[in-house]
Amino acid sequence: MSINGITPLLQQISQVQGKTETTPKVAQSGQGDSFGNMLQDALQEVNDLQNEANQNIEGLTLKKDGVTPHSAMVALEKADVAFQLMNAIRGKIIRAYEEVIRTQV
Repeated sequence: MSINGITPLLQQISQVQGKTETTPKVAQSGQGDSFGNMLQDALQEVNDLQNEANQNIEGLTLKKDGVTPHSAMVALEKADVAFQLMNAIRGKIIRAYEEVIRTQV
């Protein structure tokens, strides 16, 4: 059994998402977004998924055209997974911050 790098997996993921580039912006431009901006963008994306799920649930309860139980559940699960991921990332950031604070100079 051979172990391949993560690059083929990233290419597959980017194809599914409709993107053609797999290299990070930092590697391409030499200067990337700050960590705060990346975190803010990720939070905004999670918020957008939550809003989309809410709209689908509202559309389902009000029996709007084009909203099916399947699409509502998919939107709800996407929002749930994104929220769980952001919560895990938040926990890791807090643990890293606490460790930096404990570091003696």
